[in-house]
Amino acid sequence: MTKLPVENGALNIDWNEEDHVTTIPLQYLKDNCYSDKSLQKESKKLEVSVCQDLREHHYEDLLSAKDNDNSFLTDLNEVGLVLVKGVPQEPDKVNKVAEIVSHVQETFYGKSFSVESTENAINLAYTPDALELHMDLVYFQSPPGLQLLHCLRFDEQVEGGESVFLDSILVAQEMQQNYPELFETLLRVPATFQKIHFDREVPAAYIYRKPHITVTPEGKINSLIWSPPFEGPLRVPEKDVEPYYKAYRKLAELIYNSKQKISKRLQPGDCIVFNNIRILHARHAFMLNGGKRHLMGCYVNIDDFKSRVQVVHMKKGSGTMAKRVNNGDWS
Repeated sequence: MTKLPVENGALNIDWNEEDHVTTIPLQYLKDNCYSDKSLQKESKKLEVSVCQDLREHHYEDLLSAKDNDNSFLTDLNEVGLVLVKGVPQEPDKVNKVAEIVSHVQETFYGKSFSVESTENAINLAYTPDALELHMDLVYFQSPPGLQLLHCLRFDEQVEGGESVFLDSILVAQEMQQNYPELFETLLRVPATFQKIHFDREVPAAYIYRKPHITVTPEGKINSLIWSPPFEGPLRVPEKDVEPYYKAYRKLAELIYNSKQKISKRLQPGDCIVFNNIRILHARHAFMLNGGKRHLMGCYVNIDDFKSRVQVVHMKKGSGTMAKRVNNGDWS
């Protein structure tokens, strides 16, 4: 092998074989440098901003947005939660909003699902009762990434029913900084997440074990899983049981007592879009008082979303990377 002189911003390598020369752009080598300084610099580019407010976009703007100017996607990647206004109040429109990002992820709920109070409900979401902060379908190996909830009706006489959101990154960082020993327990000890429900059109028996929190090799948060209604029996060595529940109790306390929650009473035509594996969501209890509260929901796979954001950046030619989406990626 012979290293030839650098020409036109590229390194040329002659492998001492007939007509076999490799040309590597210097910018490529710089972008993929293994030095600690370079890796830390690249990692910092992937950091997101914690979600402390609700960024708004309009449906008609999304339909006409070009990839080189798509602030909806970049906002959703940056803060994990956006509100789309002016979506037509038709049952299939939630899927149309999702398809602006990518194709809809079908689950045992179908391609979309209706959220309204019904008699003989098979799910707490289909009652007027409160829903505590949680994430959906965490008993999947890869839970749905984006969740969309489109408000078709929310009559004025309905009392309560506000949607509530909390960025799990805030909670995980607080625990990491203030309770490092408990934090380490939740990194190490796996919880059991499950949905076992046969009395439904599509019987379900999902069981999956994983820790509540994962981090990158540098110790940065890359996922927090929280969904108490879908937790199963702990299956760990006896020595881990007490430490786990001590850490679990502290995590629950930080979540429920957080002052960083965002509350929103959705209006007809509103569609809330959020990263389901980053943003915890809840709902206040409500009284219909003769009115109606009706949402339609659907999901988008997190890898499809991240790919779509990366396409936006690459078409712009900005050199920007899609930021972390809390899917356990070690980047």
